[in-house]
Amino acid sequence: MSKELKVGEAIANAVEDHWFNPATIGRYLAEQPYYTIDRVLEMVTWIIEKQARRHELESAAGNSSEGLFLAYELDKHIDKLKKQYVLDNIKLP
Repeated sequence: MSKELKVGEAIANAVEDHWFNPATIGRYLAEQPYYTIDRVLEMVTWIIEKQARRHELESAAGNSSEGLFLAYELDKHIDKLKKQYVLDNIKLP
């Protein structure tokens, strides 16, 4: 298993814990060097894009969640930014 999948699995398992605090990991990651921040934000945009597509499928079947709805709305804004700016260090989906 690749390290990316191991990290993804660890995150998925951690957030299932009732006591998981997203703000704690957010603060920790926000204090990283620029290169790391770029990689984290690139990962976040990929999550948003994939969950936006999931929202489209799920809502068509009458299901969704607030998180999927938020991803869908954020994805629309990311698409606008992709047309407006050229980013050299982050590859957007």
